[in-house]
Amino acid sequence: MGNESMMMGDLVLLDSEESKVVAKLIASNLSITAIHNHLTNEKPAIKYIHFSGSGDPLQLAASIKSVLAITGTPLTIPSIQQQQTTSPDWSKVEAILGGGGKHNGQLLQYSFARKEKLLESGMEMPPSIGMATGINFQMDGKNAGITGDFVLLANEVNPVVKALTENGIIVTAIHNHMLYDDPRLFMLHFWAVNDPEKLAIGLKAALDKTNSKL
Repeated sequence: MGNESMMMGDLVLLDSEESKVVAKLIASNLSITAIHNHLTNEKPAIKYIHFSGSGDPLQLAASIKSVLAITGTPLTIPSIQQQQTTSPDWSKVEAILGGGGKHNGQLLQYSFARKEKLLESGMEMPPSIGMATGINFQMDGKNAGITGDFVLLANEVNPVVKALTENGIIVTAIHNHMLYDDPRLFMLHFWAVNDPEKLAIGLKAALDKTNSKL
């Protein structure tokens, strides 16, 4: 952004970590743009703190690393023993939502960008910075769990709520992620466990209420 860099994202925290992280963010001259949940009834309870900052990229990196250091977030990639599993059959879901999803183990992940030009403090935000509707399927036996968030304009919020609710998908949160976005955006989070095809039908009904690139 000019001669500076812009940093934004969200920290995934235990409730017990929230207050000390807020204090550290402020002390590090980083802005807090939202504090909220994404799900309900998860164990342990999780909060998301959204943050932003601008300036020298190396200083921004050092600042956010100092924040991460006071949390239980591992700063190295953990070694995970991979188990040989059969990849799920997502063909019915892909017939409804399209073949543009990413296969990742037991997951099927979609990202649907909006058609508008989205700005934050005058800077264009690409879909890859979190400005796309994210949908994640995880197979569990014959059913799938879904979660993610819709990126919505104000007049789309309640039509999407209605479409999801009528299809048995629980809306778990509606909130902002930024402070100076243009147009004003709302993030709607959801959760459900059901037959993958039924879930895909509900999600497609909701996506059709948005100005997204499908």
